[in-house]
Amino acid sequence: MVFENYIRTLHDTALLNMLKKEYDIMKKLMVLFLITIYFTGCLEQSQDETIYNNSVLPEYSPVVDIAKKDLSDRLKIPVADIQLVKEEAVDWPDTSLGYPEEGMMYAQVITPGFKIILKSGNKLYEYHSDYKRVTGPREI
Repeated sequence: MVFENYIRTLHDTALLNMLKKEYDIMKKLMVLFLITIYFTGCLEQSQDETIYNNSVLPEYSPVVDIAKKDLSDRLKIPVADIQLVKEEAVDWPDTSLGYPEEGMMYAQVITPGFKIILKSGNKLYEYHSDYKRVTGPREI
């Protein structure tokens, strides 16, 4: 009986030591995993950097119509007199869409959208958009 208790104690001690080693390995792996995630996030782009997105786009996005209507209202000319020169997919660094207003705060999230160049007469106008709204124009 004493011998059986001794064997059982040795077995329990060996099992406990094995579990401690496995626990230490798991802790080290978790720390390594967290460090990897942290540094992966740190190596992304800076907050003020605009990324030009070269992904496939529909031929004509609805925000172009919104920009044309806005320019038409500003210049007091028919929409038909405004031509689309270029529509380019862009990832804006925040929700200001590249045209921040002084005193306003904007969510610091990557905002996919478009840079839209319109032409009226001999002048070019640049609008920025997400998928629902436009900002601008800026004459270029």
